[in-house]
Amino acid sequence: MADKKNGKAVRSISIMAVLILLAKFMGLLREMLVAGIYGQGYASDVINSATQIPLLFFDMVLGVAILSTFVPIYNKNLEQKGREAADAFANNFITVAGSAAVLAAILGSVFAAPIVRLMVPGYADVPGKVEETAKLLRILFPSIAFTAVAYVVVGILQSHGEFTIPSLISVVSNGVMIAYLIIFGDKMGLTGVAVSMLIAWALQLFFQIPWLLKTGYRYRPRMNFSDGTMKEVALLALPVLISSWVQPLCNVINMSFGSGLGDGAVSALGWANKIYIIMVGVFAYAITNFIFPRLSRLSAGDNDSAFAETTRTSVGWIIFIITIISALFLALSGPIIKVVFERGAFTADNTKITASALFFYSFGMVGYSICEVLNKSFYAIRDGKTPMFTSIFGVAVNIGCAALFVLGLGLGINGLALASAISSTAIALALLVMINRRRAGVITREFVVNILKTLICGAAAFAAAKLIYVPADMIPGSGMVITLVKLCAAALPACVVYAALAWLLKVNEFKAALGFLKKTNNET
Repeated sequence: MADKKNGKAVRSISIMAVLILLAKFMGLLREMLVAGIYGQGYASDVINSATQIPLLFFDMVLGVAILSTFVPIYNKNLEQKGREAADAFANNFITVAGSAAVLAAILGSVFAAPIVRLMVPGYADVPGKVEETAKLLRILFPSIAFTAVAYVVVGILQSHGEFTIPSLISVVSNGVMIAYLIIFGDKMGLTGVAVSMLIAWALQLFFQIPWLLKTGYRYRPRMNFSDGTMKEVALLALPVLISSWVQPLCNVINMSFGSGLGDGAVSALGWANKIYIIMVGVFAYAITNFIFPRLSRLSAGDNDSAFAETTRTSVGWIIFIITIISALFLALSGPIIKVVFERGAFTADNTKITASALFFYSFGMVGYSICEVLNKSFYAIRDGKTPMFTSIFGVAVNIGCAALFVLGLGLGINGLALASAISSTAIALALLVMINRRRAGVITREFVVNILKTLICGAAAFAAAKLIYVPADMIPGSGMVITLVKLCAAALPACVVYAALAWLLKVNEFKAALGFLKKTNNET
């Protein structure tokens, strides 16, 4: 029975990973099109900032807090009180969260110009840059309201075992953006791009509604702050909100420092960060989206040993997967950026700047992915305070490192990327120690030894990729196709080295993967 459940879990996570991978690469194609049209300068800074600010606003005001407070309490009601009570809570939550999102959108639109001056102060030194960014912000801020309700719908669907549709919503929205950029390009200017983005985000909500109705859920407006479940949300929401500020605040810090480093700096950081988040997100989000409802039910049922095992296994898998990706990004950041972005208005000099930022961001990949898993573990036990305090610590580390690296050592955007990586790693280590205190058994001797083995495999893969890749200056006239061939020629052997060493060192996750493959082959 356990094997059957594990097989089903692997299949579900695999489907989600494929869909999220598709969505992320479509998002990457969208960014490639924007980079090709606008290059890395004034226009790209404006559209990137106008796109990021509402998302940062959403993440800092609602964002992660919606899923992280809604899912545990919705599942608790399902487990203990039944479907009717759970849906009544969902109605109340949607009304309150939706109203808060609409208010945030209105305030953001009204104060668009001051927000731009606050978040990217360097734009004030360039004539018209603040005003142009603020104009696009007023178009994009309403997306917060659509996204807020879409997040709640994702929580309902996942709680009823529907993981495919929530994983498809980004495919739909990115598809709309890609179609617009291919058909219209810059014909309607930056305003047209902003309007198409607003439509794309709205579709994330409307696309899910048919499947939401199939679950039997029906929305009925309800706003009752005296409801006990809403009080529980309120107690959990503030620490969850603060703990979810790490990535948004790190982006704000980077945008603020970067805006004073000249035209194109904000875009370079943004594109490097997006590639970094895409690769981490494919697997981290697939695993966390699958385990979160399960962890919430285990917590509600007081099954501490199973909770610790699930968390430990999830962290192990995310480290094993992300370590090889991090190793390849560290070794091959230059050719990766060249293949992805260097076309149209995006020049070779732009590639060097963005690749350098990606290199330093990549040091934080493993830490960032661990944070994604462990934050959900804490939210599942309705503990938002621990992630909150570790997040405050992480933001302080980020600000201190950014100030040291940029203002003290003059490392520019490389220093900002490295500061973010150090911050993510510091938070991950703190969360690992704290979750083990809350649920003993997450960290074991075998677990630590297994992580060290995985990191050794990653170091070997990095060395292999670095040694095999042939620099461009050794092949005169090296173009995009040749760069892609060289990239694959270096990455594939590095992956083989990683797998072979994982087999020799008997890394747990590699052994489990081999066992699953053997079992699948025997069944067929």
